[in-house]
Amino acid sequence: MGITFVVGSGRCGSTMLSRALQAHPDVLSMNEFFTSVACRGTVGFGDRTVGGREFWAVLGGPVRPLDAIAASTHPMPELLYPYASGRFRPETGVPTVSHMTLPALTGAPDALHDELAGAVSAWPARNLPDQYRALFEHLRQRQNASVVVERSGASLAFLPALRAMFPEARFVHLSRSGPAVALSMSRHIGFRTLLLRTQAMTLLGLTSPFELGPEHVRLLPGHLAHLAEDVDCDLVMRSPIPLAAFGAFWSHLVVQGVDEMASLPADRRMALSYEEILDDPEHHFARLAVFAGADPHPGWLREAAASVIRTDRTPVTDPDTLDACTPGTRALDRQTALFTGVPDTVPANTR
Repeated sequence: MGITFVVGSGRCGSTMLSRALQAHPDVLSMNEFFTSVACRGTVGFGDRTVGGREFWAVLGGPVRPLDAIAASTHPMPELLYPYASGRFRPETGVPTVSHMTLPALTGAPDALHDELAGAVSAWPARNLPDQYRALFEHLRQRQNASVVVERSGASLAFLPALRAMFPEARFVHLSRSGPAVALSMSRHIGFRTLLLRTQAMTLLGLTSPFELGPEHVRLLPGHLAHLAEDVDCDLVMRSPIPLAAFGAFWSHLVVQGVDEMASLPADRRMALSYEEILDDPEHHFARLAVFAGADPHPGWLREAAASVIRTDRTPVTDPDTLDACTPGTRALDRQTALFTGVPDTVPANTR
């Protein structure tokens, strides 16, 4: 079973890429899987031994930040669960994998949840990465797919953990112009929440923004204290966050990610940009399919290319934001130079 991870900063065209992959008949597309897991904190990462029940508790337990956003009046397009008609309610807790991953696989996410709950809970104890491999294999066979592609927003943040857990995997770094990403992040409830939680984490000296707990409330300033208990989405959207802060956040993720990608063997790394996809979607979707081990079916390529929507945004001219994005832009330039000369593996009939 081949596993490929598409990693990026978020707001870089990755949701568009997931939609294209979901339409491929040979690909099990695990949409936002590890971002969902990461919202539970560090419990979903590492190499410890876990039994089936404990593993399902990671996947099936509630994830408070996503529940809060789902219950708010601030939409987050990545949240796909049918909150109005589904069995679970964000007020009482929606399973981790049900917010974004299972609804991308089926129109009946509650039924798939129940099927997995019964199967996974009965699995024997093994190390955590092998439990994930077993889950991917179960779903791959169920979907009659040949390869697995996991794609999560802001996954550059946990790329080192993914590499450690899946040393055999291939990795695609999907990037986009930093100023454009910063602007998109600044309007997105999920990334505004993540940035504020990261600020709180830094103030407290924590290693993860999801380590925040009720014990930290009195230690944080008012605009951050609520994040330690629950997410006040109205306050998140009202909080004044400079656009440059999102540019700096993007740069941090990209610099870290490019360094990680550079240390991978050449045959297990690939770079792809949002701008490249817009310019020639069929060619670059074909590149991605071949790299992941799937056939670049002409019919799928046409369908995937037709789903690409070009959105024109006002260019970012704020000098502080442009300066904040400079380290990330330079890192992408280094990555381009590093990857120059890597053979293009797209078959001639799909060019």
